[in-house]
Amino acid sequence: MEIVKLPLGEMAPADTDCIKINEAPVGGFTLVASALMVCGDRDDTESVSLVSSEPYPSYDAAEAAGLAWAEDLCVATIYIETGGGTEPVM
Repeated sequence: MEIVKLPLGEMAPADTDCIKINEAPVGGFTLVASALMVCGDRDDTESVSLVSSEPYPSYDAAEAAGLAWAEDLCVATIYIETGGGTEPVM
């Protein structure tokens, strides 16, 4: 899987697979993600989204979880966005 880490605040191009890592107001980091699942001999693709995760204790832990999620979907190229702000408390 090709990993493209974007500068702080830069957004991934439209219609690409991406994960966004945000600092959570309660501490830690959360993920928001969107990708197409293309595993196996599928003739179709399925869009899969992760709206917001539970907080991870570190940026690296959140990034590792996002990359594992993308790997499970057989993503060829994933963009990583780093949010400049924080996620709202749910």
